[in-house]
Amino acid sequence: MENVNKEIDDLVDYIKNTDDYKKCIKLKDQMKDNSELMSLIDEVKNLQKQYIKSNYDLLIKEELDKKNKELLEIPIYVLYNKYLNNVNYMIDYINNSLNNYFYELLNKNV
Repeated sequence: MENVNKEIDDLVDYIKNTDDYKKCIKLKDQMKDNSELMSLIDEVKNLQKQYIKSNYDLLIKEELDKKNKELLEIPIYVLYNKYLNNVNYMIDYINNSLNNYFYELLNKNV
């Protein structure tokens, strides 16, 4: 089991050493210093919760869309999301590869 944990740690280290991950972390830190941006992000999160709790009220959806559009006009936020999506893609790729590997392994003779 130690060997498996080491291999997983190696995968995590690989992701952490990519330029996309490093840029993502750097941009996230920069965004934290921007109180207006963080406030807008919090507003979007709250509106998302309200939207779900309201059973998808269209008025809340309109406000949510408006705030999301504002976010997408902020270059650092757009760039951060680009790198975050790349990092998430790497994680998903590893996850899917492992799932496929074990599925094939366990269903080979079925």
